[in-house]
Amino acid sequence: MSKFRSHFNSLRQSERGMISILTVMILIIVISLIVLGFAQLSRRTQRESLDRQLSTQAFYAAESGINDARKLIADAVNAGQPVSEKTGCTDTGTGGFYAGLTPDIDASRGVKYSCLLVDTSPTELSYSDIGSTSTIIPMTATSGNFSKITLNWQSKLTTGTPTAGCPTTATNVFSAASAWTCGYGVLRFDLVPAAGGGMTSDSLRDGTMTTFAVPLSTGGATSVGYAGGTANTNNLLGVKCTNSGCSLDITGLSGDEYYMRVTSIYQDVTMQVTATDGATPVEIEGAQAIIDSTGKAQDVLRRIQVNVPLRLTSKNLLSDYAIQSTDSICKRYSVLNGYFDSSATGVVGSTNRLCQP
Repeated sequence: MSKFRSHFNSLRQSERGMISILTVMILIIVISLIVLGFAQLSRRTQRESLDRQLSTQAFYAAESGINDARKLIADAVNAGQPVSEKTGCTDTGTGGFYAGLTPDIDASRGVKYSCLLVDTSPTELSYSDIGSTSTIIPMTATSGNFSKITLNWQSKLTTGTPTAGCPTTATNVFSAASAWTCGYGVLRFDLVPAAGGGMTSDSLRDGTMTTFAVPLSTGGATSVGYAGGTANTNNLLGVKCTNSGCSLDITGLSGDEYYMRVTSIYQDVTMQVTATDGATPVEIEGAQAIIDSTGKAQDVLRRIQVNVPLRLTSKNLLSDYAIQSTDSICKRYSVLNGYFDSSATGVVGSTNRLCQP
């Protein structure tokens, strides 16, 4: 009996040892998993930090490509030279136009702009600052004719709903700027055909279509037919707008070259211009070039696209008004006695020296 008890106690002690071993093994496994998890998390955090740093470097590398291309384009425009397209990453353009590019920014760290493309006849023109100073848009089709031009413009407000406060009708819409509460401006555009020769001031005047496109909160048109000069019955038009933007098609066109002057009254807007020949998008030359630059930092890539003018500027370099002043203007007339009666009562004697007798 005593031998049996002794053997039993020995077995119990052996089992306690096994339980201790199993407990230790489980703890080792758990601790190992925790350590591996922390190591993985640390590596992931480190990689994310590195990726952010490389992404910033790649972005600046892409910007360097944009600036290098803009400098070449600006120099060519200032010299009156044509701007060459760049259709491939290794293309140097006509006559080696882009041969002077230096894409390697930091070769030891693998930072460069790996691909730079330039499209001098895009199918979409983009403008980010249509405001009270008019923007001049030359439009020449690379092939075919313009049958329709589409204007899309968006509000630059960062809060609220742009259509809130917009008119519901285009009748008697013009008011003081302080009373305008719509997030969109009234878009004025002057469209004139410029194809062919023999143009005179009379033909330009008769061919010019002038339209004030009023953004409406409800209803409104989505298209308008081209009509120039005295035949233009579409000089004031309510346009359908949503909180995402306004859009208007100008139809009934037939030429391959037009000039457009665009102004936004009350509010500055961004705008895109596209055109079609029937159902085919038209490539527009002479207005803008799209520079597409891809920056690379080791294995991280960033890509940027910008639109740049192919002229000295897109802004009108002449006054948009017959008279422009930051002060009050006094008009005085000197005419034959008894032929014209003009009273300046209440004006003569003001502090404006132009109004002094």
